[in-house]
Amino acid sequence: MPVATVKSSPEDMVAEEGVSQWEAATLDRERLSFPSLKVSRELLRSFPHSKRVGSYLVGKMINKGSFAKVMEGLHIGTGEKVAIKVIDKKKARQDSYVLKNMKREPRIHQSVRHPHIVVLLETLETENSYYMAMELCAGGDLMDRICERKRLEEREVRRYTRQILSAVEHLHKHGIVHRDLKIENFLLDEHNNIKIVDFGLSNTLKVESLSLELLNTQCGSPAYAAPELLAHRKYGPKVDVWSVGVSMFAMLTGTLPFTVEPFNIKQLHQKMVNGDISSIPSDISKGAVSFVLSLLEPDPAKRPSVRVAMEERWINEGYAKKPLHTLSHKNRLCPEDLNSSVLAYMTETMGYALSELIHTLTTNRPCAIMASYHLLLNKLSRNQKGFKASKVYDSLSHTHTQNETTNEKSSKQTSRPLRIQQTTECQSNRRRTDNLHIKDNRGDDENRPPSPSLPQLPHSVSPSIPPRLPSPSPAPLSAADGATDEEIAITLDTRETLLPEGKGLLTYSKQICTHPYYSVDIYYICVLLCPSVCV
Repeated sequence: MPVATVKSSPEDMVAEEGVSQWEAATLDRERLSFPSLKVSRELLRSFPHSKRVGSYLVGKMINKGSFAKVMEGLHIGTGEKVAIKVIDKKKARQDSYVLKNMKREPRIHQSVRHPHIVVLLETLETENSYYMAMELCAGGDLMDRICERKRLEEREVRRYTRQILSAVEHLHKHGIVHRDLKIENFLLDEHNNIKIVDFGLSNTLKVESLSLELLNTQCGSPAYAAPELLAHRKYGPKVDVWSVGVSMFAMLTGTLPFTVEPFNIKQLHQKMVNGDISSIPSDISKGAVSFVLSLLEPDPAKRPSVRVAMEERWINEGYAKKPLHTLSHKNRLCPEDLNSSVLAYMTETMGYALSELIHTLTTNRPCAIMASYHLLLNKLSRNQKGFKASKVYDSLSHTHTQNETTNEKSSKQTSRPLRIQQTTECQSNRRRTDNLHIKDNRGDDENRPPSPSLPQLPHSVSPSIPPRLPSPSPAPLSAADGATDEEIAITLDTRETLLPEGKGLLTYSKQICTHPYYSVDIYYICVLLCPSVCV
């Protein structure tokens, strides 16, 4: 897809026909207050990359499959990092079904918008490859977290499962079945929130037909695939419910509910049908066990829908004011939802027409405009948080300095009378010796460091703070460059630190899909714990 062209005469953009007075007034207010978002040339030069595609520098590889690989990229216009999925056209052309799915994924992304579904920013196409630029999730994936902790606490499992169910219910509500929900496809953003990725196996159904079993393609990861899918029967959206159940089980226990060694698809299916599930630790609550087993019901007719699962008691414990089934998310941005500061920057600096910006963003169309808007919004948010954190730090430092000065003055004021008193009484030829002895002792006590057993007067009314306040935001803006390298460059590569080496945590299996597109990407975990601990 070509990069959006620059529009003419920025001074005419706001007054363009179709732009409301409210929008124009908002842009006028934001124009002067918007911080500089220039990208330094040093940042672009320092980003290691092998080539440039459109507005992106393509860097190191993050993940790899049979027909696609995921690369780290840098958006040149904003200096923000992204994830770029690169699909090899030559390999994809070997199967018409694969080629059709390659085009389907962006359409599915455009049709839904949810806080726990990864945002597709832009699509590009060259002679040999097809590119999808997506938001880069700074927190790694859920697999990393499980491998690091062996298994997750029940409260954390509930939080993640709520977010997953919310996103899946949103998909089903708009006629989309994911069909490949698994731990590896749940990424975490910088705020530790779930982002569902990889819609390469997803399919669409008419919303009114969702209750019918209309799909029949055998695909997905065997350990996460529902028994009706493995049995080559027609199926519906409840296959996603089963996959959520498997993922929740893995979070709770650190193992998968159904495993077979050596791998055998028929034996695995039989285990699922018989309910021959792996052992569950005794410290997991009965409510959690009951909930996950309800999701792992082998009969799809008895298995709850996502909507019904969202109403269960366990999933809403601790969320009395926000029951999951009562929450909803808008599938489209409205004009009033758009950040006026970013709109002002894009019209003033980048030369886009305001009407085009609003139309593109409210229709959720992946393109250069959408990429620039979302990346600038992330950068602005980070800058604002950094500015607030800097102000808090300066305020605390100022208070700390003031209190130290006050305490120092107070100490001088309390010690001066003691010195005068001691001098006066020494000059009186040590009269009233007993009283003098008492006063000397008192003076020693008041100037001596306080006893550890006694409460000490704090130097500051504010809590102690580190020498450097940690913040995900950049350093203050430089007057010379507008934006420093530190403002834009953030460390996002957490996989290397989270995933233990040499643990033998992942066991790969055969895949069951009849199409070669999925042959490398599809795998499952037989064991998540160390061999000495696993069942």
